[in-house]
Amino acid sequence: MPRLKFLSSLAVFILFMIFTSIIKNQTRIIEKNITKYQNKVINIESNLHEVQLDYYYLSSPENLSKKIRLFIDEEYIPMHYSKIYLNYGIFKKNMQKTTKSYSNEEKSSKK
Repeated sequence: MPRLKFLSSLAVFILFMIFTSIIKNQTRIIEKNITKYQNKVINIESNLHEVQLDYYYLSSPENLSKKIRLFIDEEYIPMHYSKIYLNYGIFKKNMQKTTKSYSNEEKSSKK
């Protein structure tokens, strides 16, 4: 009887050792993947920050007006806010309205 208890406890101990090593190896692989992805995210965030700085500098009104004066001889005037579309859907709707009214005018002028 004591020998059976000893063997069963030894078997349980060996099973726990095997499961522990398997779980530890899988955890190590997952941690390596996490650190790899964290490094990728850090690189992407730093690139995003640099791109934003470039965009803010290049699209600044002062810089744009310098470039326009340097490369083009024409004089530009500012555009009124009512002519600026906030998204493509609004622009498309407005163009369809304009096109429909124009086609209606053509039909009435042909008669």
